[in-house]
Amino acid sequence: MAHFIFEIGFEEFPASFIVPACEQLKERFVTEFEKLHLNHDGCRVYSTCSRIALSFTGLPEKQPDIKEKITGAPKKVALNADGTLSKAGESFLSKNGLKEYFFENTEKGEVIAGWKEQKGLELSEIIVPLAKNALKNLNFRKSMRWGTHQFTFARPIRWILLSINGTPVTDNFEGIAFSKTSFGHRFLANGPLTVTALDYSEVLKAHYVHADRDVRKALIVDSVRKIAENAGLIPNIDEALLDEITDMVEYPHIITGRIPEKYMHLPVELITKVLKKDQRYFTLCRKDGNSRVEKFASILNNVPSDDSLVIKGNEKVVNARLADAAFYFTDDLEKDFYKLKDRLPEMLFQKDLGTYHDKVVRIGKIAKFIGEKYFRLDDASLKKLQTASEMVKNDLVTGVVFEFPDLQGIMGKYYAAHAGFEDEISKSMHEHYLPVNAGDALPSTVTGTITSMADKIDTIAGGFMAGMKPTGSKDKFAIRRNAIALLILAAENEKADMDLREVIEFACRLVSEHNKSLKYDINDIMEFIIGRYNAVLNYETPVIQAATGAGADRPVQVRKKAQTIAKLLTGSDITGLAQLYKRGCNIVKKAGTFEGEPDTALFEQDEERALYENVLNVRKKIAGLTDNLEIASGIITIKPVLDSFFDKVFVMSDNEAVKNNRMKLISTVTTLVTENIGDISYLNI
Repeated sequence: MAHFIFEIGFEEFPASFIVPACEQLKERFVTEFEKLHLNHDGCRVYSTCSRIALSFTGLPEKQPDIKEKITGAPKKVALNADGTLSKAGESFLSKNGLKEYFFENTEKGEVIAGWKEQKGLELSEIIVPLAKNALKNLNFRKSMRWGTHQFTFARPIRWILLSINGTPVTDNFEGIAFSKTSFGHRFLANGPLTVTALDYSEVLKAHYVHADRDVRKALIVDSVRKIAENAGLIPNIDEALLDEITDMVEYPHIITGRIPEKYMHLPVELITKVLKKDQRYFTLCRKDGNSRVEKFASILNNVPSDDSLVIKGNEKVVNARLADAAFYFTDDLEKDFYKLKDRLPEMLFQKDLGTYHDKVVRIGKIAKFIGEKYFRLDDASLKKLQTASEMVKNDLVTGVVFEFPDLQGIMGKYYAAHAGFEDEISKSMHEHYLPVNAGDALPSTVTGTITSMADKIDTIAGGFMAGMKPTGSKDKFAIRRNAIALLILAAENEKADMDLREVIEFACRLVSEHNKSLKYDINDIMEFIIGRYNAVLNYETPVIQAATGAGADRPVQVRKKAQTIAKLLTGSDITGLAQLYKRGCNIVKKAGTFEGEPDTALFEQDEERALYENVLNVRKKIAGLTDNLEIASGIITIKPVLDSFFDKVFVMSDNEAVKNNRMKLISTVTTLVTENIGDISYLNI
């Protein structure tokens, strides 16, 4: 079996260019091999800041011969009246390189056909042009030309290696001669390296290059954690920063430095953000309750002769960076945090929706509405909620947040606490942004939960009314993310059991009061929000459809229904009921709407009486139950009686009154199921 390694060496790429380039390169080779019927044992991709490589093993030594039947135009088009080939027929042969032809019967009639044979190429005849084409078609956000070369690339190419079965290919690409060797670390290794697809990673590792990205990433994490553990600290490993650093080095060498004592009082998040943004350093924090940053870890792409000199330089730079942060932080603390709300009218939120002051006013009103109606807060809690609502955006006008927008909310928490506000109010400055993404922590306080809901509801309602409904990949106001977060919060707060439609409509009216020219379609907004349940509930789509089909305005009920339906599906009891339910829904749907209770005087058969009696008994039985699964289990007992009804009762009686009464009876059953279990007609059973 054959193997090859294809490597591109270049001047250091920006970190964000590496992974997309690897994906493009791999996709092109894998796709082409599939087209050419070339099987293989797998593809491995390698990358560092200065190289991208991929290797294939288990390839055939030669492409298999291919024989496939080609069909063309109908016989009457392919032949002239005298039976000779027409221009269309001759074109078919010429186009496909055929000398012989025949006619074959197909669904479209008799057509011209022929056997196209293609002799398999040698592996090098396939790989060399494929490698060149892949190089030529790599796309980057920004490209450049260098020297006398006319083609563009992200950075100047230093070497190109293509080695098949251990033998380097001699060729060139755009004037760049293929190299016979690879090369190790730019500063730490000496001389060229002979590599193959079978030993590439091991050879480079011996010459200070960890070419496997996953291995290099794990090495960084393990090294930082070990250093932190030895110092009795906890590493703060930001995943985005880790990915960036992984693509900035070939041979990671970790050094640490100390945070100046005079800056250890700064919030952990502030120090971490400063060192991430400006220096790409990880922070190491204390393990005890007095959480503060004591050290930082820097990842070098070299091994200096004296670590202490580099550490000294890093500490000097860190001192300067933190001096600026400390200045802004100290200056912010001297301001009256509550009165910062007076500056919000100067900050535009959105041209049609007003300033941040306007938004905060709406947030306060929405929060009060939710707090009173659904959380049933007492006067003291409502006052606390009002105070928090007035300040949730105050840190937007502070120096630290101006420099580091990602810290909005986080800094507000510190500023509110420093200003003497109680813990729940201070926490809500940050918690009203939560959750940012799926899996994030939820607000830990009622005040934080309600302000978070209110903020997101205002953004969703206002965004739709201002014409910013998400379309495709466009979502300027992150309305999708806000809708998902809102559903998570609403579904998890069982005691509140909020009606989203009512609250969204309340928010829309507030926006209309601000800007009377803005209109809204509550159904359009709710349809969008309901479509986000799939991102919130961890169940199969039919289960979610069944839960939302019974009414999706109350997320708590939707979550409970989905949970119950998923549990019922683990047994077989719901299967028969679902089939009968679908049948009942279809009958009623075709005939119209039938509301109210059936008239027992119009019952003609025992099966009608038995079914209605069963419905009444089940209603009584489940009336005092609170557990959804118990309720559903009670309703499922109707199945045998319902089965007997459909088996022996002819619903479409000639007597109009009897027929309509039977329709009402069926409706009582389907309504009972829909309201308490869900619209189980969506289930694939």
